[in-house]
Amino acid sequence: MTAPTLRSGSWLLWRTSSHSCRRRRSCLEVAIAISVRYLFGRRGLPRGTKEMTLLAGSSLDQKRFFKSGNPQVQGSSFDLTIGCIFDHQGKRVDGPFTIRPGHMVQVVSSEELKLSDRLTGHVTYKTTMTKNGIWALTVGIVDPGWEGPIATTLLNFSRIDQSVAEGDAFLRVSFFEHEAVSPDKLRKAPSLENYLKDIQKIAASRFPTTFLNTTEITEAAGKAVLSEIRSNALAWVVGIALLFTVAQITIQLVAPWLPSAGRPTSSEVEALRDRVTSLQEKLLKLEAGASSLAAQPAAAPLPAPTPSPAVTVVPAPGSSPAGTPPLTPASPISATPLPAPAAPAIKHSESDKGPPTR
Repeated sequence: MTAPTLRSGSWLLWRTSSHSCRRRRSCLEVAIAISVRYLFGRRGLPRGTKEMTLLAGSSLDQKRFFKSGNPQVQGSSFDLTIGCIFDHQGKRVDGPFTIRPGHMVQVVSSEELKLSDRLTGHVTYKTTMTKNGIWALTVGIVDPGWEGPIATTLLNFSRIDQSVAEGDAFLRVSFFEHEAVSPDKLRKAPSLENYLKDIQKIAASRFPTTFLNTTEITEAAGKAVLSEIRSNALAWVVGIALLFTVAQITIQLVAPWLPSAGRPTSSEVEALRDRVTSLQEKLLKLEAGASSLAAQPAAAPLPAPTPSPAVTVVPAPGSSPAGTPPLTPASPISATPLPAPAAPAIKHSESDKGPPTR
């Protein structure tokens, strides 16, 4: 059932019906859909604009996209193969070429593209080579009107050597069809000979042997650091020398006004000097006396000492203890001319039990 129009005279009745909200929503959706289709076309593009279509399957006709070569067709792309290899000196390499870790090489495809004004190519790297450690650096869009090969730089970012040779697949290209491009916007390619010469010049002059030229970068960085260290070290040495010079001059100027706590005065130094001088004089006198004594003749030997006479203790008569025989006076020593002196009498008490003490 369609919504009533304003001319039918039943607009007010339709608006107040129980199903008016649902009907108005459906009418609004239909109106929006018609407007979008009319203004922007079937899929939201402005009218008169043709969509860009990715060509795949049976649409991939080799003769339609290539002027020469034998690309390997895939489901929605072509695999490009290596036709020329140029080392870092710009020399063309015959046979396999070994790319060392971190090194690069320039390669050119053996296939030559021939794109019309309605075709655009999209070149990207091969995932198989990327998994093995080889990466194509320069990939992108091939503009309509291009006629010639495709060149790129291969980088070995793995830790082992990688070999490439002519005939190896290294890029893949997809094609998009669109509306025609004006002739003044078409890309004009140079001849094949000039194109290869340009690649040789680029390989020999612009690209280093390794990626980012790590060797030269390291050497330049080392030289810069050493020069900076030398310049800074020289400045520091000069500054430290000036600082020490200023410190010495300052100490010499300020020393007289500094407090003398803990330092000897001049009078103490003079007294200590006098004491040292007197001690030196006494030491010299002692050395002179010792030398004079050593110079005198040796003295006569002294006589040997005479032995002293023996002393005998004689007890007094009648005072000897009981049971003890009386002592008799000892005879004088004949070796001496003098008589022996009389010994004092020693009295013994009755309580003494032991022998007399001599």
